[in-house]
Amino acid sequence: MSSANKLSEAETRSEGKGAVLSLPSKKGASAAKTIQREGKLVARLKKSGLDPQKLLDLALPSTTARSVAKTRHRLILLGFLLTVLLPSTVFSGYMFFWASDQYHSTTAFAVRSSQPVAATEILGMVMGGGGSESTTSNSYIVTDYIQSQAILKDLPVDIDLEAIFNRESSDFLFSMGSELPIEDRLNYWNDMVDVSFDATSSVIYVEVRSFRPEDSVTIAEAVLERSEILVNKLSEANRRQTVRYAEEAVARAEARLKAIRKQMLAYRQETQEVDPEANAEITAEMIARLDQERASREAEKATLMGYLDEDSPRIRMLDQQIASLQGEITSVRKRLGTGGSATGEAGDRRNNLSLRLADYSELAVEEEFAQQLYVTSLASLETARREADNKSLYLATFIHPTLSEDAQYPSRFLYSLGAFLLLAGLWSVVVLLYYNVRDRT
Repeated sequence: MSSANKLSEAETRSEGKGAVLSLPSKKGASAAKTIQREGKLVARLKKSGLDPQKLLDLALPSTTARSVAKTRHRLILLGFLLTVLLPSTVFSGYMFFWASDQYHSTTAFAVRSSQPVAATEILGMVMGGGGSESTTSNSYIVTDYIQSQAILKDLPVDIDLEAIFNRESSDFLFSMGSELPIEDRLNYWNDMVDVSFDATSSVIYVEVRSFRPEDSVTIAEAVLERSEILVNKLSEANRRQTVRYAEEAVARAEARLKAIRKQMLAYRQETQEVDPEANAEITAEMIARLDQERASREAEKATLMGYLDEDSPRIRMLDQQIASLQGEITSVRKRLGTGGSATGEAGDRRNNLSLRLADYSELAVEEEFAQQLYVTSLASLETARREADNKSLYLATFIHPTLSEDAQYPSRFLYSLGAFLLLAGLWSVVVLLYYNVRDRT
């Protein structure tokens, strides 16, 4: 209904009341003037393009709008009660009156090396290095191992995780459950076994939770034992890796030395002499002796030629002796070498002392080199073994598994508060989204 209609009805009612009640003339005149002014105001508003009814609705909200707002607020409050307050209350009741107590056991250990620490490494530890690179990397390996699927398979047979973590079967929220796949068992294991590594001190902290104190200690001891076995394996692997290359070098040097000695043995069997160098010395001494004897005969001949003829028996005998010595010298020299004629036949090489001496010298040099290489490889192997022994790793336990006397878990108040805040946050997001969509439509 528009303002003009309302004004018309007001005039009609005023006229009717005037006819019946016969209002005083002054009040009727003022009412007529008021109606006239309102009519002019409505006319001006329509002329300006404004709707008087809408302005009136904005100025005076209707009873229907107030009712809708109240209904909306009641629904929002009901939603808060049903989606936030009631679930958080039920969850808090479960945490405080139904959830089972959990007892923890704590152990702390570190991976150490028996290798002496140099002064520069000590300075690095003081400045925050936390130890050598080897022990740090092995510590990370142990940490990852405790959080991996491998430790579940390596645990002793007498430790039944399913029985341990299902002792309080009524606590369905924190119990493990039965017949779970290995992935779910690993997730539950990481929830109940907390592992942390302090890079500054290189100490690994392990905290185990279960429904009984003895079970927590049993699991913590098993984790400590498996970690020690892993460190021993890493130490043995490191030792084998360090020594393996040295052993391979010794094996190669030994094989080379054996091959050279076999060649030397074959050469001696073929030439039927142990040392051609000794034979060469003997031959050289023989040639020198023969040459000296020939020179002595020639000197004697030269002396006798001063008073004897060349046809004398004494001179002919000396000539024969000189010729015989010369022939023997030539024969012996041929055993040393060919005298400039190059030949490579096997028979000539066997009878030629110079060629045999050259072959023998090459084999002797190779044998000496192989011998020195073998000795050096053995020394390197001993050094590698000594270094490997010094680099052995071991597990140093600082805190043995502790036995809890009072349940510290679960954190009932924190869990309850967290559930309430989470539900309240979701409820707030939904309400804000509703008002955002409502304002845009």
